[in-house]
Amino acid sequence: KAQTTQAEEPVKVVRHQEVGHKSLLQSDALYQYILETSVYPREPEPMKELREVTAKHPWNLMTTSADEGQFLGLLLKLIDAKNTM
Repeated sequence: KAQTTQAEEPVKVVRHQEVGHKSLLQSDALYQYILETSVYPREPEPMKELREVTAKHPWNLMTTSADEGQFLGLLLKLIDAKNTM
């Protein structure tokens, strides 16, 4: 059995913990940067609180991430939606 030294240990990749995180981006670091510089600063405080509470809930499997929510909001504004569900 071969011994491994500290230098040979595999690098631990930290995945973004955002609920519903599905991204076309290949880099979690880039996705995190986009969230921190573009998405989170534009997020209303009640939505932020709701997102944080929902992320901790055991039934959080069907939630929408902050970036997806803002994108859906943009689409609703673009089509001038009067009623949404």
